[in-house]
Amino acid sequence: MSGRPLDETVIARAAGESSDPSLQHERLPRVLHDSPVAVLLVDLGSGCVVQANPAGRALTDAPPSLPQSVAQWSADADLRRPSTTGFAVDDGPVERIVSGEVVHGEPVLVGGQLRWVTGFPIPGEDGDDRAQALVVFFDLDGSGHDVEVRDRAVVAAGLSFTISDPRRPDNPLVFVNPAFERTTGWSRAEVVGRNCRFLQGPATDPDAVQRVRDALRDEQHATITLLNHRKDGTAFWNELSLSPVYDASGELTHFVGIQADVTSRIHVEREREQHLEAERAARAAAERAQRQLALLAEATSLLAATLDVDESLDRLTGLAVPLMADWCTVHLVGDDGRVQRVAARHRDPDLLPLLRRLEELQPTGLTDDSHTATVLRGGPPVLVEVDDDVLVQGIDDPELLEVYRQIGMRSVIVVPLRARRQVVGVLALYTDGSGRTFGEDDLATAADLARRAALAVDNARLYQREHDVAEQLQRSLLPQLPQVAGLDRAARYLPGSTAAQVGGDWYDLFALPDGTVGIAIGDVMGHDLAAAASMGQLRSVLQSYAWQGSSPAVVLDRLDQLVQGLAMAQLATCVYGRLDLPSPDGPGRLRLSNAGHLPPALRSPDGSVRLIGGPPSLLVGAALGTSREEVEEQLDPGSTLVLYTDGLVEHRGRGIDEGLAALQAAVASAPDADADAICEHLLSQLADGALEDDVAVLVVRVL
Repeated sequence: MSGRPLDETVIARAAGESSDPSLQHERLPRVLHDSPVAVLLVDLGSGCVVQANPAGRALTDAPPSLPQSVAQWSADADLRRPSTTGFAVDDGPVERIVSGEVVHGEPVLVGGQLRWVTGFPIPGEDGDDRAQALVVFFDLDGSGHDVEVRDRAVVAAGLSFTISDPRRPDNPLVFVNPAFERTTGWSRAEVVGRNCRFLQGPATDPDAVQRVRDALRDEQHATITLLNHRKDGTAFWNELSLSPVYDASGELTHFVGIQADVTSRIHVEREREQHLEAERAARAAAERAQRQLALLAEATSLLAATLDVDESLDRLTGLAVPLMADWCTVHLVGDDGRVQRVAARHRDPDLLPLLRRLEELQPTGLTDDSHTATVLRGGPPVLVEVDDDVLVQGIDDPELLEVYRQIGMRSVIVVPLRARRQVVGVLALYTDGSGRTFGEDDLATAADLARRAALAVDNARLYQREHDVAEQLQRSLLPQLPQVAGLDRAARYLPGSTAAQVGGDWYDLFALPDGTVGIAIGDVMGHDLAAAASMGQLRSVLQSYAWQGSSPAVVLDRLDQLVQGLAMAQLATCVYGRLDLPSPDGPGRLRLSNAGHLPPALRSPDGSVRLIGGPPSLLVGAALGTSREEVEEQLDPGSTLVLYTDGLVEHRGRGIDEGLAALQAAVASAPDADADAICEHLLSQLADGALEDDVAVLVVRVL
């Protein structure tokens, strides 16, 4: 292929003021630069290839130094006809494009590979010899008749090209290729010289048109899909890729538009979206029904598993959100008649501060006409769509109104918590911006949930009242151990019965007028309030006899007489000791008497552990006239005395001897730190888990 004469002046003009490759990249339309096909930009005035996209540069063995004559580029790319004889370069398709001819498509060999070449000039202004042309190479595999068939297929499926000239008024079209004519029904003669807005119609999206205008104004590449119309009025979806074209000097000369009829794709996408939307709706309905069934199935088991009001309501809100609602609140009527919001949950944890503020402001900010107040007075359940007018009507407090606005509401369900024919509170379920709304089935589900929750709350309240009474009694009966110089002491009480939280086990430690210390532990038969009351009486009587200075055996004998004479209790065990603290003159002394109780454990300073107290006598209340024995033990500084009740060592499946052996081992392994640490160690070793009986432990360390 022979090129036109090429001197240094022409090359310089074709290259412009700069041959910077990055600048050449900007001059080539981005849509063509990024195209996988090979694209060349030829300066018709000089006959030079002035720009090439990466695929175009790859057609030569070595990246060409542009600008380069078409003849030299063709030689470097080994451009030939698809035959063994080749063809004369003067009548080659690239040469014809350079001469200003439009080539709709011809097969060529580039480097031995079959390709399809098409090209057309980009007209310049009258008298402008720097007009340009686009040359595009498409990949083709095959030869012979297959090539002809594929050539025709490429022509038939060719992209629609338009070229407009922004230097002329209204940016008119100056070129359209045959594919444009086939797509739109408009001939080249009818559209050249007109702005392409004739393709738009009343249904064309104004935003899409504005994006086209913005791209033209900013000289930017853009790909926009918009609704266009053919000459016969039929609509089609046009995917327009728009790019600016610059000449060798960097001046904007044209806009190239590559259009594709994507109507079928848009219709398929919309139909698919409709099917997906229907599927999503069906799935959402199924999931919603499943959530409601799961909610009711879990509600009974979870709410019945606890007797704590706060825990019950926390489980209730945890079930409702997000399974049924976006957020919910629970109001309860207190014993004093005041209404208080006691639980709340939101699907967005970031809104918890707003919920806490809501709790502070409600319900004093609610009007008597609010849905919550109406339901609390015994009104029917409420299902309502919420807007700002509804909020303003139901809320007096401006701050509370603003909090509700920030949290957001779309629809609300308010149902009563009714137990024993009384409304004990309300459950309110809300939806916000998540898109879900409530229906009648949700109202029925919420009412059912509220009935279950009300029963759980009522049971929890009844238990709480009984528990409070028992706890107050227990606190009044069990002593606060006094501080005694020279002693480190600690005690623990664990009830074995969860019904009343009290029992008949007790302990005591008190200073006596003569400077000694009284130490006692006992167990009244029974695990109820009556046993606890008897235990309190025995503690008081024992302290009274001990205060008189009587010996331990005498104290227990008198206690036995009083119990039987006044019928204070059925039977009880007790250990009472009188401790003389160590002095500079000698070690401490403990005198001890046992009325049917388990022997205390004594750990000596050397770490050895033994049980003390001798054989126990009869229980308190078992017989009159029994004289109990006493034992005396030496307690050196560092000694530890452990008194306990049978719940610590007696367990189902384990004999008493085995339990006492375990106790001695636990006392021996206890830390030699303080009495509190020893107590915790004994309980963790011997009373870990559910207790079968009450446990009382008293630990006394001689300092």
